[in-house]
Amino acid sequence: MLNQVVTNLLFYVFAGLAVFFAIAVVCSRRILRAAVYLMSVLAMSAGFYVLLGAEFLAGVQILVYVGGIVVLLVFAVMLTRSAELLEDKPSLVRKSLGLLAAGAFFAMTVGLFGLSAFPALREGALAGGDTAEIGRRLLDRGAQGYVLPFEVISFLLLSVAIGGIVLARKLLPKEGA
Repeated sequence: MLNQVVTNLLFYVFAGLAVFFAIAVVCSRRILRAAVYLMSVLAMSAGFYVLLGAEFLAGVQILVYVGGIVVLLVFAVMLTRSAELLEDKPSLVRKSLGLLAAGAFFAMTVGLFGLSAFPALREGALAGGDTAEIGRRLLDRGAQGYVLPFEVISFLLLSVAIGGIVLARKLLPKEGA
């Protein structure tokens, strides 16, 4: 009974902090602060994984997203002139379009979750904490394997690394131009 109360309390704390930091990401006018807020949102999602008993996925969340993508973004911002990346105050039309797009995405997500039966949860796709089975499935090319999502994540990391290099690259002015 007490364990369930603590779990529920932690869930609401993580959810509240995740929503707060997500709003801070969107509302922040400085890109470095937005990256730190994004790192906090991703850390809160790792907390959700821990509450679900998927400690391995929580570790992967921290290593890949917080440790990889966000830190690379922070390095790219620090190596560029971040004062020039400060965005002007967006117009009312731009804010309205952003709110409309966010509302449509939220409605679509809620609708899809409502229609989904989540067959993987019913079939017991993975036993909780079985890291060896997760490793086998990550390398399996069959119908039960995850080699394609694994490769997509590696492509995402590669594209973030290339983006960080492009942002951090400083071009010298051409002489005689």
